[in-house]
Parts: sequence; structure tokens; C-alpha cells
Amino acid sequence: MQAIISARGLSISKTYKDTLTRRLAKFEPMFPGIVEAKIVLSKEKHRRTAALTLVAKHHTFRSEETASDLETAVDVAVDALGRQVREMKDRVKNRKARSAPRRTPAPARPGAAATPEVVVSRVPLEQMPLAAAVEQLRASRDEFLVFANATTDVISVLYRRGDGGFGLIEPVA
Repeated sequence: MQAIISARGLSISKTYKDTLTRRLAKFEPMFPGIVEAKIVLSKEKHRRTAALTLVAKHHTFRSEETASDLETAVDVAVDALGRQVREMKDRVKNRKARSAPRRTPAPARPGAAATPEVVVSRVPLEQMPLAAAVEQLRASRDEFLVFANATTDVISVLYRRGDGGFGLIEPVA
């Protein structure tokens, strides 16, 4: 993470800049997409202002605090940035958890084995030769085709294989 520190109306020591950079670097493990930190410290009559901005890949976090001394303003601004980063991390985590497929277990009956849910699909049965079935499956985006084989007079299933070829399932009497 790159840190850009600027001061208006006051001078900042190198050790204070390093301390501030280390404090902001603690947010990187919480939200790995942070690319840059911009820190503007300013002094006006009896007020000290700390404006902190964290720029991430898809988010920008900003906090500006004013206090009578610079340390207090920086502490409050860093705390506010920490809260924003934690909230965004929680939002991202919860969004991912919501979109994950949920499996609800079937209610278990005492003494009975749990049966998986079966989804039934009904397809029209057409009688055609194997070559026509291959062409029809090749032209469609389906993974399989159920048809009545015209040459053998049995119901067959033609399916796409992982290597790009086709497979045929025929019942045996």
C-alpha cells in the first residue's frame, strides 16, 4: 500500500509519518484490495484536522475529524476508517454467503433412511436413427437426448462426454 502524507500549516516528523503509515497498514489484512492511503493533516487557529482516505480496488473509504490536538483527530479518524472497512468486509462476506446454494436437510424420520430429492423431467419421445439423434444433440445445447432408436426399437439415451464425444446408453434384456 502506498501512503501519501501531506501537511498544511504544520510540519510532521519522519517517525510520526512512519507510525501513521503502520497504523493504516493494519487495514490491509482486513480488506486486501487497498491500494493507496491519502493523509492530509491541517492546522487552523485552535483546530487540528485529519482527513484520511483509503482507496481500494472497488471502494473508497474516507474519514475527516477535527479536534483540539492532532493526535486525537488522527485517532478518531483511524477508528472511523476501521469501522468502515469492517462493515464493508462484513457486507461482502454476507453477500457471498447469501448467494451460495443452500441445502436444506430433509426431516429425518425415526428409524428411516433419508431419501434424496428427485427432480422429474418429462421429455417427448421421438423415434429416429442413431445418426439423426447425434446430429440433433450436436445442434442443441442439451447434455443428453432420450429417443426411441429406429433400428433396435428400444429407448436409448445419447449424451455428451467430457472429451467432446458422445456416449449411448441402451437397456439390455
